[in-house]
Amino acid sequence: MLSLGIDIGATKAHGVALDEHNQIVAEHGQFTIRGPEGVRTVLMEVAEKVAERAGIGLRDFDAVGIGIPGVVNRETGVITSAVNLQIEQMPLRKLIAGEFSVPIHMDNDVKVTVVAAGMLLNSLSVTYINLGTGVAAATLAGRLIRGWDNAAGEIGHIVFETDGHPCRCGQRGCIETIIGGAYLAARMNLLELDWTKLDVDPTPAGRAAAAQATSVLARVATMVAMGYASDHIVLGGGVVLAAPWLLPAVKAQLHQFGEVATFPPYDSIAERLMTLEVDIKAPAIGAALIGQGWTEGYKLDPQGNCE
Repeated sequence: MLSLGIDIGATKAHGVALDEHNQIVAEHGQFTIRGPEGVRTVLMEVAEKVAERAGIGLRDFDAVGIGIPGVVNRETGVITSAVNLQIEQMPLRKLIAGEFSVPIHMDNDVKVTVVAAGMLLNSLSVTYINLGTGVAAATLAGRLIRGWDNAAGEIGHIVFETDGHPCRCGQRGCIETIIGGAYLAARMNLLELDWTKLDVDPTPAGRAAAAQATSVLARVATMVAMGYASDHIVLGGGVVLAAPWLLPAVKAQLHQFGEVATFPPYDSIAERLMTLEVDIKAPAIGAALIGQGWTEGYKLDPQGNCE
């Protein structure tokens, strides 16, 4: 049995083939092309490369799953409000259904990632905070928390600074404009700073940028921790992977908050905060699991029963 999982990020796309033990047997990554036609093209190129490296054809996969940003209607396969992919509405499943011999399962990219995190941690109490091109979160609390319109966890467009930078969503000062990768990269370039080494930057601008990012992410971690009280709070995404200093800095910030406040339980939040060793592959792994039927964080049989 081989399952195909594809993660379409706003910057990069990554695909994996998993065997019956959910081990990766083939994978491929490449840069994303934004817009509906670009997304379809990249998705199929990744699928074909993974199939080729697995030694099979596209129609030989036993399960197919896709994770993609935005609001995903799992029933219709239509994506809406994928701001960072420049997609307002796209019937993705309909556009690619004929390429495969099995049904295509789809979900929001951060939700599929938390499914992978749950499997890897053997836990159904996990919150995943993704700092990629944008910012979002997803939670397993016995099962996947979806909310209205499958939009639970879209925290990137919560306004954090009312007089902050304009956001592509139309608001100002969204969380995404402070710690989202697209905005961070632009700000680092403007200030001539290196995000990967910001912790050792001696300049006032460098120290201020590190302090702001650390403080905001600590507040975001606190927000989701208090909202869901998960056993595991996982930080991930390209912004986190590029800056190994970030996790210990956020933990230290939370402990500092705890020195002056008895509640929220900042020390406990810091202890539960972590990263995944396979973070860069987790979204595609989660997409493959979704294809297999892990739609709620645990596997469902074709009749919708928990296995």
